[in-house]
Amino acid sequence: MPSSTPNTDGNEDPTRVAYGHWESFPWAPFPMYNGSKSVFYRSKDNKVAIGAIREKGADTMTWPEDEFLFVTQGWIKFRVHGGDSFTLERGHVLVLRKGQTFDFEMSDDFANIAIFMSETGVTIV
Repeated sequence: MPSSTPNTDGNEDPTRVAYGHWESFPWAPFPMYNGSKSVFYRSKDNKVAIGAIREKGADTMTWPEDEFLFVTQGWIKFRVHGGDSFTLERGHVLVLRKGQTFDFEMSDDFANIAIFMSETGVTIV
């Protein structure tokens, strides 16, 4: 499949439908976690963003917006403050809510497809 073209301005023109293999979209550096990111779609009001992220390392974070993620490669270990600890691998999904705090560690080959949602605008990607 040829390179895919993202729709990063929420254009509703039928010729602007973003499709293709998740790895075929343009990628940019994501220095936050020594990785890279690809935004497939961003709504006009910036309240929804969909894309993929390759990242590695570990951190503790209070999440700035709601996120749904689907692991495409590697693994990620989570410890939700006040909740469960678990490891996600390829094919697993996770829903994180804005304001939740968690510790996480990612494998060196970790990658995921994510949907970010925010009432005030997506900031993470």
